Amino acid sequence: MDPPSDAGRLTPRERRWLIGIAVVYAAVVIPIGIRKGGDFTQELTQSERLLRGLPLYAANPEGGIWWPPFTALGLVPFALMARWSLALAKAAWAALNVFALGWTVARTRAWTTGWTPVVLALAAVGKPLQSNYEHLNLTPILLALIVAAAADLDARRDGRAGWWIGLATAIKGFPALLLVYVAYRGRWRACGTGLAVAGGLTVGAMLPLGPAASVAAVHDWVRLSNQGAVVTRWGTQSLQGLGVFYRWPTGAVLAIGLACLAIAIAALRRPTASPGALADVGLVTVLAVLLSPIAWLYYYTLAFPAWVATLARPTRRPPWLRGLLLIAGALTSGVLTFDLYPRALSAMAAANYTWGGLALLAALVIDRRRD
Repeated sequence: MDPPSDAGRLTPRERRWLIGIAVVYAAVVIPIGIRKGGDFTQELTQSERLLRGLPLYAANPEGGIWWPPFTALGLVPFALMARWSLALAKAAWAALNVFALGWTVARTRAWTTGWTPVVLALAAVGKPLQSNYEHLNLTPILLALIVAAAADLDARRDGRAGWWIGLATAIKGFPALLLVYVAYRGRWRACGTGLAVAGGLTVGAMLPLGPAASVAAVHDWVRLSNQGAVVTRWGTQSLQGLGVFYRWPTGAVLAIGLACLAIAIAALRRPTASPGALADVGLVTVLAVLLSPIAWLYYYTLAFPAWVATLARPTRRPPWLRGLLLIAGALTSGVLTFDLYPRALSAMAAANYTWGGLALLAALVIDRRRD
């Protein structure tokens, strides 16, 4: 498929509306982030240690693992701001996330013929998106990088696409599955660039500690992350959480993961013309979230490209497939978690987003196989 055309880009009137909505949304979520924002505050301590030349990775934080080393360097400007005012640093970080989301919405509009798929896709990730601003995580920034990579892959700008994927990998790790995807497609320039960028940023971020200490810091982060990613330790919203919530054996969880990987590969063997790379990247991103050792509910904001790609496809679906998509949307949106779960399905509530991701992945695969 050709890259997104000018016909799908925003008109001046649409741009004004989007900016206005973004300003209103920022006015809502920034005060929430200032009042909460625990993830961001926690990670600022790592940036402060980097500024002081102190070791960063002696132990994992309570209830999770540290963000990858590059984020400690990336948050340095906010750490410096926080020395004067933590509230200002939180507000600036929330505003950056709102900007990233606004850019993503504007960019994905180029793959559609109207606003309906974009609006419905936002609704399908509603609570995860809001949760990001409560915790002040960085999923909208990852989302923007992933959508930028899809646009450049469509435009055959493989080197630049590799930069976006490499940066996303350095920021959060699990987008590395997109590097496997571009290799599978034979887009070797994108893969090589992404690997170089991810590796260079990860090690380079720790260079203020010294060459030897930078390598040691990355090694310590990998070691701590492996310790933290134990199947039975936390009930997360990836496949790993199924072993916690339902006491399924590790082998069963791994088998489900391998099955998801197999059906995704089978689906990708059949290229789709509409809407281009966004469909592939969306499918792979949903798979990456499911396979991630740790995934909190706001990770499902990253299902947005998959939802846009699916809803933008000009195809007639049988009622049962539309029903599956409706179930997936109800689950990934988080609407049922507002005390709306039917009593008969209450056992699903703990792993709500995992089930939603699985339902969405199944619908994406089936939809593609019907082409």
